Amino acid sequence: MDGVVQDLRYALRKLAGAPAFMLAAVSTLAIGIGATTAIFSTVNATLLRPLPYTHPDDLIAARTTYSDGRVTTGLLSPAELARLNGSNASIVRAVGITSSAFDVTLLRENAAPVHAGGYAVGEGFFDLFGLPMTLGSDFTHEQQTPIARGPGQGQGPAPVIVLSHHAWTDWFGSDPQIVGKTARFNEFPATVIVGVAARDLDVPHDADFWANARFDPQDLGHGLSAILRTRPGTTIERLRSELAVVMTGLAKDFPLADEGRVFVVQPLVASIVGDLGPTLIVVFAATALLLLLACVNVTNLLLGRGAVRAREVAVRTALGASNGRIVRQLLTESFVVTVLGAALGVLIAYGGVRTLQTLGASRLPRLESVPFDGHVVAFAGLVLLISGFMLGVAPAVRLSRTDLKTLMNESGRSASGGPGTARMMGLMTVAEVALAVMLVAGAGWLVQSFAKLRATDPGFQASGRLMVDVRPNPQRVRGPEQTLAWTHTLFERLRALPGVSGVGSTAAFPLRGQPDGSVLMQFRGEAFDPAHPMGARMRLVSPGLFAAMGIPLVGGRDFNADDRQDTAPVSIVNREFAKRYLQGRDPLRTAFAFGYPTINTNIFRTIVGVVGDVRYRSIAEEAEPSFYVPQGQFPFPRQTVVVATRLSDAAAMAPAVRSEIAAIEPQLAVDVETVSHLVASTLTRQQLGMTLMLVFGATALALAAVGIYGVIAYASSQRLGEIATRLALGATPGEVFWLMMWRGQWLMAVGVAIGIAAAYAGGRAVSSLLFGVRASDPVVLATATTIVVLLTWIATAIPARRASRTDPVLVLRGE
Repeated sequence: MDGVVQDLRYALRKLAGAPAFMLAAVSTLAIGIGATTAIFSTVNATLLRPLPYTHPDDLIAARTTYSDGRVTTGLLSPAELARLNGSNASIVRAVGITSSAFDVTLLRENAAPVHAGGYAVGEGFFDLFGLPMTLGSDFTHEQQTPIARGPGQGQGPAPVIVLSHHAWTDWFGSDPQIVGKTARFNEFPATVIVGVAARDLDVPHDADFWANARFDPQDLGHGLSAILRTRPGTTIERLRSELAVVMTGLAKDFPLADEGRVFVVQPLVASIVGDLGPTLIVVFAATALLLLLACVNVTNLLLGRGAVRAREVAVRTALGASNGRIVRQLLTESFVVTVLGAALGVLIAYGGVRTLQTLGASRLPRLESVPFDGHVVAFAGLVLLISGFMLGVAPAVRLSRTDLKTLMNESGRSASGGPGTARMMGLMTVAEVALAVMLVAGAGWLVQSFAKLRATDPGFQASGRLMVDVRPNPQRVRGPEQTLAWTHTLFERLRALPGVSGVGSTAAFPLRGQPDGSVLMQFRGEAFDPAHPMGARMRLVSPGLFAAMGIPLVGGRDFNADDRQDTAPVSIVNREFAKRYLQGRDPLRTAFAFGYPTINTNIFRTIVGVVGDVRYRSIAEEAEPSFYVPQGQFPFPRQTVVVATRLSDAAAMAPAVRSEIAAIEPQLAVDVETVSHLVASTLTRQQLGMTLMLVFGATALALAAVGIYGVIAYASSQRLGEIATRLALGATPGEVFWLMMWRGQWLMAVGVAIGIAAAYAGGRAVSSLLFGVRASDPVVLATATTIVVLLTWIATAIPARRASRTDPVLVLRGE
């Protein structure tokens, strides 16, 4: 113990005597450790931190898809849900949740009405998570209504709701007597509040309340999200095999709905995080490379410092110090440097995380808060130990394996190291350049991916447009005719506003994650083929929507006021629909029927127009075959109104739009958002990943430049006598300059070659996680190479130029 304390005191004394070395080493390590810890804390918050539920690893999100790629909602039907609960699979309980929220208006006393989003949930929903209620109780079996379409609909007991904790706090002031009171909504009669859920229950995300529902076990409509609780120890592979057996039985009983369909399952946490997980993993791998680069850089500093201390080590060895004693002392010094770097790095990590949240990370799943918990502290400690070991090993091995005679030779009057130290520093520099190429290439891939996403045409114009979520008061506007009249009045008032160039509405706006119908189709004059059924998305729109959104009309006409329930049924299809199903046909002379799970062949809709493709699910996903049905023939009360303006700032029109809606219906809660903001918000995670990789790439370039500068400066100091002699014998400064440049360029060339090969291999591993990226993309690899070569050339030229200007007289006189 006394020896360790002595080593520690000696290390602190030696390091205090070299403040420039300490500042360079500690700050370099702090950057690497800080970046790695910051990104790990986000990975921990999203992927590693367990969900706040009982045995969260046993919670599984379930969806469905067709194995042949047919169009489907990707959801489950009540019939499938009932079969899961009745199977012998490793499922304790399967609970269904309506895929879209009830968008309702909550009326409050002495306060403005607010939009509220609720979900109908099946029996056992709250038991699934194992959290105690904050107030009141869960739904009883008797309270489960037979209809899942919304509170107040269907026969059975009166609807009841459970409030979310945030709704209870924000809208009801944490009223301790809330249980038993009624909540008043515009859309349906007063509803009894039977409980307040636990604070941590957030499924679906941002739900304001949950309504009781019992799903019909014979219903084949695929409109439910599902969460399963499995028996402890059940693996995903085992669950998939068991669900395949269940789906086989469903396909026999319901061939039209389930033939070719498969269950898709994943841990609930992965379902919540979505594609944010792969982005964070790519960025975390980049920070690991950055940390390695920082360690290599500091190791070079330690090697140079060790060469200068060769005489000290030689004297201690001559006085009887063993190799183990020397190694322990050097490891102690590297450990002190690492501890100081880690302490500063944790502070940088904390500030970095807070900066990430201000840049928009707090709006991403599970990043509302990023705690520095035990996992993060343990990770920082592990990084500290690994870094300390990495830093101490190279200089310790270099000096401990060298005999006394060599040490004395290396510690001559020049106090410079020998060829062994130079070789090891050269290897470290090659590693630095290779790591820099990899990080810069990684940044290039993310920049390219983000640029391609941002440049991708979503199929509509985002600038100059507002989205307005609105729904007429069902207590005053009843039935299709009144709904259409109310919508017509609203449109006329909005069109009359100065600066408005178009108005339209839709039941499901693109990129908002709102589910839209997936149906089967049959063309007039053709028989339905159950072995190869045709599917498409059905979307409900008003006349004028395509013009308001800037969706091009490719052929035919738009919907108009004459497309009513008492006129011929019509539809408009998108380009993908025409490409996949109408090859060789004239679209405007084609009619089709649709339905699900059976097709209603009593109604055939004539195609009257073709419009451009719109990316609905995400900008990264191609448009699916879709057709549009006019509001006049398929009235929908809940709608997103699109207001096209001539203003450069569409948000400036929001107050006038709110005022016009309030003039029609004062008790409506109105949400207004610019379409540009919506599109930008869908790219938040990609933009965050790109920003981080740019920062890491720039840091890697700086570290690599400093590293290669140090190596060439060190090599120049070693060869100072040789350089002076060459100059004295007639060598020109230019010849000396290129002599020193040759070593730097050779190290750079080897590092670049290794870096390109490693970057290509890494690019192949991550290309599937990024949009429009190829590992062999010559632009990215060439750009990364050019940047690294240019910077390392400059870092080499500065010490080489200084060496070429050496005064041979002064150097030789000193020798």
